[in-house]
Amino acid sequence: MNYTLREIASIVGGRVIGNENIVVNGINYDSRVIQKKQMFAPFVGEKVDGHKFVADLFRKDIDASFWQEDCLLDLPSGNLVIVKDVLEAIQTLAAYYRSQCSIPFIGVTGSSGKTSTKDIIAAVLSAKYRVYKTDGNHNNKLGVPMTVLNMSADAEVAVIEMGIDDIGIMDQLAEIVKPDYTVITSIAPAHIQQFKTIDKIIQQKCLINKYLPQNGYCFYNSDYPAVKEQLLKMNLQKQIKSFGFDDASDLQVVNYRLENSNSYFQIKQYPDFTFHIPILGKHQVCNALAAISIGEKLQMTAWQMQQGLEKVRLTARRMQTKFINNCLVIDDSYNSNPSSLVASLDTFIEYDNRYHKIVVLGDMLELGNDSAEMHGDIADKVDFNEFEKIYLIGEEMKNLSEKLKQKQIKSSCFDDWKQAVPVLKGEIKKENIIFFKASNGMNFSGLISALED
Repeated sequence: MNYTLREIASIVGGRVIGNENIVVNGINYDSRVIQKKQMFAPFVGEKVDGHKFVADLFRKDIDASFWQEDCLLDLPSGNLVIVKDVLEAIQTLAAYYRSQCSIPFIGVTGSSGKTSTKDIIAAVLSAKYRVYKTDGNHNNKLGVPMTVLNMSADAEVAVIEMGIDDIGIMDQLAEIVKPDYTVITSIAPAHIQQFKTIDKIIQQKCLINKYLPQNGYCFYNSDYPAVKEQLLKMNLQKQIKSFGFDDASDLQVVNYRLENSNSYFQIKQYPDFTFHIPILGKHQVCNALAAISIGEKLQMTAWQMQQGLEKVRLTARRMQTKFINNCLVIDDSYNSNPSSLVASLDTFIEYDNRYHKIVVLGDMLELGNDSAEMHGDIADKVDFNEFEKIYLIGEEMKNLSEKLKQKQIKSSCFDDWKQAVPVLKGEIKKENIIFFKASNGMNFSGLISALED
């Protein structure tokens, strides 16, 4: 991005106070790390009003800032673009900037697996292209436009994660990103309180394709046939490709195995080539298939794509393996919902049987009125007899404990992770492998840190 304040004001419908010829090449809302050529975006949060920092930032030599016209604070002395709403201005500016970019944009969405898939796609494409990707999981109605506006100048392809937690948001994100290729990873009852039904989740996720160009493609996980039905309703018959383990998949895995910290697999369409990724699980292989699908469209060879897969480094706490005092730990605690929990536990069951396998599971949050039932149902979807010990943390996990009890399977329950620390410290042994998974709000990062102390 390389716009004057005059150009920015014209794009977003604002007005300039100060030097309208000042040029900025990025936007930042974090006053602690903003750089000189970036323009500050003050937002009014629950606890802090970002406008309070503007005057001090001008004294520290930033060049420009947005300013929301209904702010009651005194105008600071500096270069300002006055707008009705800062977030809307950022979104409008990002959409305009995207429209001026000629490189391919790839949009990634789904109920789970978005961040992992984004990271894997970026790693694969990096074997041939200079890739810009979403940092972490900044995938919402603020994170997406900020990601677009701060794209590196030399990028040859952009991989943008697009997450939604309510109806209508994907419309906004799709209008900003207008992806040339899209990926839909998985569908699960995440944020079900807002969406009400799985069908509504599918409908909203598929809106990522609202502006798909005629030569664009949407790649989706074949485990979710309802996604295909919705895409067909959008008249995308010639622009959809599936990936997965299913025989009907357009890109199909035919061999799969775990070895050490790697997943090895072959693809029917590449019969003489074995791929591997340095992460565990069939669901991660599916995420790799999405990346291979994109790589194919961008003219990459199997050898190039495998070079990229070897570089995969996932965002922290997603099937991340580490040792705590010689005890192997798998940290998959960034987030959890029923489908991702089942997939991860199935992977754990397949893992090296030399270890005693212990699971530590925390509540899955934001599941709405059916939360108790969804937690209990996990007992019917996973063979918990495969685990040496089962530790459950949180109020909702008590429903799983009750269901396991009906199956004569013993588990130990704790109200919060702090209660579990003394017991779990006793499990930190060389012969054990411990798997952790919960929704981010359960703060399992604090639990694992406590076990490392």
